[in-house]
Amino acid sequence: MILTLKTPLEQLIGKLLKGEVTALSEKRLYLYVENLTNGDKGKLRQALKDIDDMVAKWKDGYFISVYEERVIAFNRSKLAITPQELDDIYHEENYLLKSGKIALSVDYLYESIAKYGFINEHHQDAVESACFYHDMEFLRKEWECLVLAPIMSLRDIVCSMLGMVCDTPKSESQTSSRPLKRIEDYPEIFDLGTCCELTGYAKDTIYKWTRTKEIPCHRSGTNGRKLKFKRDEIVEWLTARKQETKDEFIKRKESELASRYIYNNL
Repeated sequence: MILTLKTPLEQLIGKLLKGEVTALSEKRLYLYVENLTNGDKGKLRQALKDIDDMVAKWKDGYFISVYEERVIAFNRSKLAITPQELDDIYHEENYLLKSGKIALSVDYLYESIAKYGFINEHHQDAVESACFYHDMEFLRKEWECLVLAPIMSLRDIVCSMLGMVCDTPKSESQTSSRPLKRIEDYPEIFDLGTCCELTGYAKDTIYKWTRTKEIPCHRSGTNGRKLKFKRDEIVEWLTARKQETKDEFIKRKESELASRYIYNNL
């Protein structure tokens, strides 16, 4: 599939998750988002929410299967587990499969990663080593990174456009010379409402993230209940998942793989 400006967002995300979109570039993605939202903050926020919801739904469609591994360990007397507990695991995974979820196995993840292509020999060695040791978390992380890379690029563009958009949607008849609101126009320290405006997230989402310490915040007042945010910290938080260039990605992966190789050979 070739990305067109008229492609519905849900269809685009679905095709990206399947690796079926060709001729994809950052410029093309920017034009797509611009055409999709027309520079409207509300539409940009909705696009961001839709992307996050679809990615979360995709992740929820998979689970790591442990039943066969537990059975093998049980038969070798290497796992303190009762036959009833094994049956419970079997029935739980069988229920997930019947509900439409896909079981992630070592073979499934390896083949999926190989389909996208290894970065270099060190990357291939690390993936094959993870397969040998059944390091499912490493394999799943590598797989998700490869699958979601173009979607994260799309998400980054939406976030960047949220930081500099008009307060009203653009249109052909719009003649206002009002400048775009820049990040520098926001105060250095602001309240929850301004944080929602800058990030595009709802108040309940921001509240949840302050409780789980997923977003930088400060508490003021005598009881410490008044939330305050620093502009620079929020901007840094927003751009923390900036899409890497190919060279940056390869450099980071080589560093991770080198560290992993040293650790495995201690």
